[in-house]
Amino acid sequence: MRKVWWILFLSSALAQGAELASWVRESPGYAALRAQRAEAALALEAARAGLLPTLAPQVDYAKTSLSENLSLGLGGSLAVLPWSDAQDALAAAARALKQADLELKAEGNALFLEALGRYLEAWLAELDLALAEKRVALNEAQLAAAKAQEAQGQATFKDVLEAESALAEAKASLFAAQNARALASARLERILGRAVAPKALPLPQDPPSLEEALAALENRPDVALARLRLEEAEAALAQASRDRALPQGSFSLSLAQGGLDLSLSLDLGAGALGYALGYTALGAAEGTSLRAGASLPLFAPVQEANQKVLENRVAQAKLALEAALKDGELDLRQKHQARLLAEAQLAAAETSLKAAEASLETAKKRLQAGTGTRLEVLQAEVGLLQAQRTLEQAKANLLQAHYALMDAMGIDLLGGER
Repeated sequence: MRKVWWILFLSSALAQGAELASWVRESPGYAALRAQRAEAALALEAARAGLLPTLAPQVDYAKTSLSENLSLGLGGSLAVLPWSDAQDALAAAARALKQADLELKAEGNALFLEALGRYLEAWLAELDLALAEKRVALNEAQLAAAKAQEAQGQATFKDVLEAESALAEAKASLFAAQNARALASARLERILGRAVAPKALPLPQDPPSLEEALAALENRPDVALARLRLEEAEAALAQASRDRALPQGSFSLSLAQGGLDLSLSLDLGAGALGYALGYTALGAAEGTSLRAGASLPLFAPVQEANQKVLENRVAQAKLALEAALKDGELDLRQKHQARLLAEAQLAAAETSLKAAEASLETAKKRLQAGTGTRLEVLQAEVGLLQAQRTLEQAKANLLQAHYALMDAMGIDLLGGER
């Protein structure tokens, strides 16, 4: 029966561990993070729409004492050159979405780690409550034993008072444990947006080696964001250099015959092609016109100064990337070392638990043999609960150290669809 109960408990714990990430994904806090990412995705779609041709009706009417002109038509524009404003906007929107994805992963991981801490806090509060209840039972038994010994002349009134004081302290600790459990449950419900009954979470398997952890340096959101900022700075510098070197010019072609007008124009600076087709109802003119113009800024102090500013930003972004790589490597080493320490503490707690279990078995055997007392068994049970509580704390520390390392390696702790 005990084996069946343990299997059911372990299955429940595994399911609970898998559901924690799902609960965080469904939490109000994560919904707000997803909304920010969705806004960046919509901005990218809007930027893509900027590459599509536009079309708008056009009306032109003019009247003088000598003539009257009326033309109706359709016109629009289309980004045709790779350096067009629409292409620049699309590249900027794509970088913004990438940044939003990185920030969503980083902030989602932070939310998961906070939820994990609250979950473990609530679980340990349950154990603290059980331990406090057991200590009250032990102190009640000790008080009863002290009173019995006093009646037999084997204890003094002072011994009874000390037992009563210990019982009062145990009851106060029980009250504090009850309040702590209620507060921990409320904190957990607040972050998850739902009431959850915490259970022991399964321990992680196959921990990464230090080499594997360091190999994940480039996956870290802070490193990726530093690279993205460098990419943005280099793109801004490239655009400024292009604007400085590229001549500003425009070409236009207009054809008019039989009342129909066709005009095309190309703006080299904006990289956009303009077009229009119209019909002149009044005052029609016929003919063809071609116009071209260009200018090359030989002396542009503002552009040159701005280019130096952008060059400095690129240099700063490179330094920031180098710093992010160094800080990331140090963080990975520290997180990996913390996980190893948590594993060692868990092993020590498991040894202490075995000793407490042995002490309880000895106390039970002594009671059965008539050489021990029920009070000794209660003391051993309290010791066992304390050892179990210490073990669960060590497990909680290992879980937090493990997921902190996973976060440092840039692993998405929530997974699933974003």
